[in-house]
Formats: sequence, C-alpha cells, structure tokens
Amino acid sequence: MAIIRCVEKHSPFRRKVFVGDELVAVNGTPVRDFLDYMYQTALGVTDLTLLRDGKTVTAVLKKPTENPGLTFENYLMDKQRSCKNKCIFCFIDQLPAKMRETMYYKDDDFRLSLVYGNYVTMTNMTEEDMERIIRMKVSPFNVSVHTTNPELRVRMMKNPAAANVLLQMQRLRDADINMRAQIVLCPGWNDGEELTRSLTDLKSLYPQLSSISVVPVGLTRFRDGLEPLRVYTPEECRAVVQQVEAFAEECLKELGTRLVWAADELYLKGGLDLPEFDCYEEFEQLENGVGMIATFHRETEDLMSFIVEPFLRSIRVSSITGKITEDFMRRTVEKIGKKFTDLQCTVYGIENDFFGHDVTVTGLVTGQDVIAQLRGKVLGDYLLIPQVMLRDDKFLDDVSVQDVEKALNVKVQIVEDGAEGFAEALMRSAKD
Repeated sequence: MAIIRCVEKHSPFRRKVFVGDELVAVNGTPVRDFLDYMYQTALGVTDLTLLRDGKTVTAVLKKPTENPGLTFENYLMDKQRSCKNKCIFCFIDQLPAKMRETMYYKDDDFRLSLVYGNYVTMTNMTEEDMERIIRMKVSPFNVSVHTTNPELRVRMMKNPAAANVLLQMQRLRDADINMRAQIVLCPGWNDGEELTRSLTDLKSLYPQLSSISVVPVGLTRFRDGLEPLRVYTPEECRAVVQQVEAFAEECLKELGTRLVWAADELYLKGGLDLPEFDCYEEFEQLENGVGMIATFHRETEDLMSFIVEPFLRSIRVSSITGKITEDFMRRTVEKIGKKFTDLQCTVYGIENDFFGHDVTVTGLVTGQDVIAQLRGKVLGDYLLIPQVMLRDDKFLDDVSVQDVEKALNVKVQIVEDGAEGFAEALMRSAKD
C-alpha cells in the first residue's frame, strides 16, 4: 500500500494531498509499487488519484511536475520479495541466533536492484516482471549469476528456475538494458573451466553487460548441516586472479574494456599487489569489494596533496578494521602521520572470533569482538569505527556503539566510507 507519510514543504501538492492518503494512480495510471510511481512521475505529473477515509479523491495541478514531493510509509509501496533459493553459499544460512533482526531476511527483489544496487538471481521473476523491466528500461540491472551452466546453477541454488539466467540476460541485452554481473566463486564448484565458460557466455552480452565481478565465497563457522564448502587457499587465490586477469586482458584487446575484475579480497589473501587505479575503469563493481583499496589509496593521495590545515591540538586516537585490510590501513595511517606530526593513530585489526577466522572483511566485524579484543588496550581520545560495520549504530550482533563506548570507556567517532571520511573523522577528533 502506498500510504503517504510526508508531504514536503515545497511540494506542488501541498494542501491537496495529506499524510495518511493512499496513492492509487498517477495521471490515471494505476500505481502498484515505486517502479510505477517513478516511471509515471518522470513523464510529468498532473493529477493523483487517492483514497482518503474510504473515498476516492483527485488532486490536480495546473502545470505538470516531475517531483510531487511525497514520501511513503513503505518505500517499495508493496511487499518486499524474498529469495526462493537455497544457495549452497548463502551467508544468511550461516548466521547464528540473536543477530541484528534485519540480517535474517533473504532479499531477492529485482526492484531493489534499481534503488540500492542489490544483486538479484532473477529466479522469482514473472513474465510480467520481465515485461515491466523492458518497458521501463530499468537500468542498471544487477544479476547474481554465479554460473551460466544451467545444470550447475540449479545445483548451486537448489532451484529449478535458476537454469534460465543466460536466456533471461540475453533477452535484457536485446532490449538494450544495461546489466552488471556478479559471480560468487566456490572452490571445486564454479571455478576453473566453469568460470571460463561463465565469463565467455557473459562476454557475449557486451556492451549491454558492462562489468563482471568475481568474489570468493564467505564462510562462517556456523555451517552445521549445510553443503560442505571451504575457502580458497592463498595459492588458489593467486590462480583465480591470474585466470581473471588473463581473460580481462583478452577482453581489453577485443572490446576495449577489461569487463571482468577480481575482488580485492582475492588479491589480499593471495599476497598480491592490487591493480593500479586506472585498471578499474568506471568502478562499477565497487560495492562488491572491487577496487575499494585502489580508491582509498587514490583518495588518500589526493587529500594529502591539498590538506594544509594543521590539527588544532595534539591528538591520539585508535582505529579498527578487518584483519584483511589491517596492513593497508597501517601503511595509510603512517603516511598521514608524516604530514600531521601531532597525530598519533593506532590501527587494530579485529580477528573475527564470532564468525570464524576465515571471515576477514571489515563489514562483518562484530561488536563483541571489538570489545573483547580492545579491552585493556590504549585507545586514546577516540576510537574510530567504520560505518560499514554498523547499521543504525548497531553491529551485526546487535551490540550498539554506546555499548562499545561504555565497555571500553572511550568516545567513538563514526568513519564514513573512503579516505575522505577517514580524514574527516580525524579532524573532528582533533577539534572536539
């Protein structure tokens, strides 16, 4: 239901539309969810059909607007679609009890691909959904592919509907829909020759398919009763990177783009140097952990070149990160410290005792591990915590920022994404 929560102050529908009204149609066209709403408003709105106290009313404008200035109680204006797969690598299936409540919902809603960049499997889409995507030119459309081998994809996702992904993507290509693909790589399943097959099939979708990320499977210690899987060894990470880079070089020669990139995690676990900044081209796969280190490094270099404001006082702080980026963050802090001699920042890499030591990324650090591993450590005036660890100021295990402050007796500064966010947190700490 599209119940209106707020009518903005400068909305052209102010005093015509009210909080609590239910939106039924735009310009006479029924609205079933936010995709319809966005599509119709982009064409210019002249009238809204509403339900108010059980009666149908119409709000009319003299001139069309593309911004009605309305927000809704449910941003989707519809029920969110859950995942119908049982993927062998599903992270949610590897969660213990008493985590943050939102962690347990398996989302696979193609509409969120447009809004939040979510990757979807397309297994719960109907023919009507496909026609809407094509008609509305929903782009970019992010697809969790994993493999283009129909039989293997069914086995990995345990859903007969998983077999059709390449046919679905070919149809989107023919409709000129921009797509991006993700492959979660599992040792012995969809790597090696199967990875080559998938990359070759996906390459045939270029240019409508503009990028592919290859990401290693993430496994926790809570896998009792699940499909036996393991993580990649450092040697295997190096082999995957070599395979991906070789394919990317062929694409660069043939297509003028690398098309496929390996996640930073594969380089770091393999002990390899990461590619240069320019190798990542448009950074389309940044949210999949592709090019994040290169971006942070470039941003740091840029900031160092023009930030001249000295810290207002001598400051000692501490910062936390996942184990996989501990060395990188220490080198970054050392570089910053050479310019700001009144800054002392200690970096602590947090071992993931909660999920298991195979989980090393920053975004999966839990509050209880932070407290346990930093208790008794010298933390300085502030503890810097990356925003990626939090949602609504809570870690994955429902431990809050306030819990950390109380347990460690230290003030916390939240660090927004990127080097600029890190620098801003340092400056705030020095000025407070």
